[in-house]
Amino acid sequence: MKHIRYSSIVIVLTSAFVFQSCTLLRFAYSPTIQNVPGFKEKNESRVTAAISSPASGTETNFALQGAYAVTDHFAILASYNGTIKGRDELTYTNNNTTTVDIVEYNRNSFELGGGLFLPISPDEKVIFEAYGGYGFGKNDITDGSSNSTEKGYYNSKTNRYFIQPVFSFHPSNYFTLSIPFRYTNIGYSNINTNYTTEDLNNYQLSELGKRRVSFLEPALVLSGGSSSMPWLRIQCQMNFSFYLGGPTVNYRSNYFSLGFQFDPIQAAKSGKH
Repeated sequence: MKHIRYSSIVIVLTSAFVFQSCTLLRFAYSPTIQNVPGFKEKNESRVTAAISSPASGTETNFALQGAYAVTDHFAILASYNGTIKGRDELTYTNNNTTTVDIVEYNRNSFELGGGLFLPISPDEKVIFEAYGGYGFGKNDITDGSSNSTEKGYYNSKTNRYFIQPVFSFHPSNYFTLSIPFRYTNIGYSNINTNYTTEDLNNYQLSELGKRRVSFLEPALVLSGGSSSMPWLRIQCQMNFSFYLGGPTVNYRSNYFSLGFQFDPIQAAKSGKH
């Protein structure tokens, strides 16, 4: 009896290992690039274009952001985020047959926001910013296999609220270091899928439309330029996402982005001189 019991345990553990090793995760959430303008005064503007990718997986996203300082302490924000390439693959061999499993993502979202920025140091080189906003979009997941014509899908609409406090440091007129701590609360609706109940449980998607999910997302944002073109900067951003609550989901926990930041108002002023 003991031999039978131990054999059963080995079979269960082996089956679980095979299932885990031959299954791709479905990432229901991939964070967006944070819109961190780093304003100091009225009439500053920002147009940022950047590409981001996580440390693991092959999901590459694009962001186009805009921001404008309406007054010396109030600014408005807008962002668009979309997928350039979202594709994870897993290759394995079973009974001399090689199979490639593929999971593809197609996400996009649009965000609007606004908030305050205030100097908190006597020399006004340290600025505290606090923004909040709302976003909406879609989150489509499609999967397939090289040995099958069947396709699985899990498509949904998304909406999110965010609160984003930021500490920005301006050691010079051509360099800014910002540390935002964004809180994101995201909900999924209008879910359309052909996954079975077992699939939804295995991929941690079964509770996604019933409750909202929240994350804390600290980041490090660096932007720098030169005196010859003070209206153009290179910007890079490293972001981390930490699950706070809601239904258990698979999510991208980090990303790195690189792009350009343009100040059209300053560029127009420079052209007049």
